[in-house]
Amino acid sequence: MMNMLQACAPVAKSRPDDSMLVATMGAMFTFDMIEGPQGNAKGIPTLGGTAGLLIGFAAAKLVKAVSADDGQADKVRSRISSVPLMGGAACLGLGLALAQPDRAVVVVDGDASLMLELGGLVTVARAKPRKFLHAVIHNGTQFTGLGNLTAPAAGFDFAGAARVAGYVHAERIDDAQVWEQRLPALLAMEGPVFVELGVDPVPARTKPGFVQDEMPDRQFERMGQEALRLQHWLRGESA
Repeated sequence: MMNMLQACAPVAKSRPDDSMLVATMGAMFTFDMIEGPQGNAKGIPTLGGTAGLLIGFAAAKLVKAVSADDGQADKVRSRISSVPLMGGAACLGLGLALAQPDRAVVVVDGDASLMLELGGLVTVARAKPRKFLHAVIHNGTQFTGLGNLTAPAAGFDFAGAARVAGYVHAERIDDAQVWEQRLPALLAMEGPVFVELGVDPVPARTKPGFVQDEMPDRQFERMGQEALRLQHWLRGESA
């Protein structure tokens, strides 16, 4: 099994510069950590286990601290978070793929999110977007890194469901090195392509005495703000 950083960092490093990325909440926070304002994840180490996750996030903080925060990097501007649209990542990505068929679209979904909208697999498969990679983070939890509630179908075969739904190709990958090596080939395939990633949950933070900070308004407004930023990027305009 890989950790969350090992699941997301290859996408941040390898997706084409003119591609678009849709992410659900767990992946969204990870991309926030590793991409920084310049959209550059190349210097972030991706080591295994919980220790590797913490080392990678610590390195990301250092990289962000010395980066200019101009918010204009294409890798950041071409990303949109499917939050609070839980369960809608696949169809949000599909809309982008149909509107921009010559650009690759990568969807990094969550297992608990996808369970809410399994019908989206059929919708994507029937639409047949050519440059569409749909990855699901299968860690068996909801609110990973907070309370780690058990997902409603922790043993569900997402790759099998995508295959039955009609995706051109579907597979499961549990090894971080295999995922990093396979990603370029998966991006190059005629889509829609699906990959189920076996990922360890982020360690839970809840314990006696833990107090959750109130979620800032930005987390509920960011999808609309990112949509506008993405629109400017597609037009070749500055945000």
